[in-house]
Amino acid sequence: MITGKDIYDVLAAVVPLYVAMFMAYGSVRWWGIFTPDQCSGINRFVAVFAVPLLSFHFISTNNPYTMNLRFIAADTLQKLIVLALLTLWSHLSRNGSLEWTITLFSLSTLPNTLVMGIPLLKGMYGDESGSLMVQIVVLQCIIWYTLMLFMFE
Repeated sequence: MITGKDIYDVLAAVVPLYVAMFMAYGSVRWWGIFTPDQCSGINRFVAVFAVPLLSFHFISTNNPYTMNLRFIAADTLQKLIVLALLTLWSHLSRNGSLEWTITLFSLSTLPNTLVMGIPLLKGMYGDESGSLMVQIVVLQCIIWYTLMLFMFE
């Protein structure tokens, strides 16, 4: 049964992230604190420095010899099933295309695990679950993003 403490833990993990996103949106849209040029600079900083360094931090602290193989196999299996179904859809449907297959695969199986997934899982299942999400991030960076680039080419 879900207790009040469980709800509090999840909200304590997720609300600060959403407050930061809301404040960023408001500072551009309503309050005019940042200009479009400044937003472009902030976006470039996040894309070039912040996210790669955060990814590197999580990947470098992961021990590949202690990864949960059943968890990795389950994640890989669900991604392969979704990819197979989307590929089948793109070949059988006249509305399907490779571009839509890539986009839908990315949206459905490659979520924002680094920023939202780790705090959310830690709030829901405790600190030990954060290591599982780090394992997913490692595999996404090594295998799935490479596959996405290959599919785009």
